[in-house]
Amino acid sequence: MLASAALMATQRVGTNRRSKGKKAQEGLVSRALAGAGLVEAPGRTVSTLAAAPEPGQFCGESYLGNRKADFLVRLWDHRIMPIECKVSNSATNSVKRLNNDAAAKAEAWLKDFGTRQVVPVAVLGGVYKLRNLEDAQARGLALFWANRLNELTDWIETTRR
Repeated sequence: MLASAALMATQRVGTNRRSKGKKAQEGLVSRALAGAGLVEAPGRTVSTLAAAPEPGQFCGESYLGNRKADFLVRLWDHRIMPIECKVSNSATNSVKRLNNDAAAKAEAWLKDFGTRQVVPVAVLGGVYKLRNLEDAQARGLALFWANRLNELTDWIETTRR
């Protein structure tokens, strides 16, 4: 019973740490997008490109096709950038957070909406195995680090005509 209680406590601490980290990261991303001049719009379900926010707008938790994204950004050039916020507390868990979740969503979005229309992104915090990062990029996911969000907003700015 003692061993089971210790195992359960360890799992709960890890889950709480990831949840709090993800929420904090989502707040940072939201503030960075707004600080870069993007306007927040209501969340929504985007089943066609016409339903996406307007260029220069972003919305929080929304569906792009059948998959939920933490953010949807309509880039200045009219492409859609779904953003997933991921926090991993260990290299072992990074495959679950990044590859089994974010990269799988990226593949689905690219298949459903096309590589010319969608730029899937993950904002990462924590510890990741290099091979998991490389695999996610090979599957169409662009990666940005939460502690360097200026690189994300600088890239968004390059989509202005």
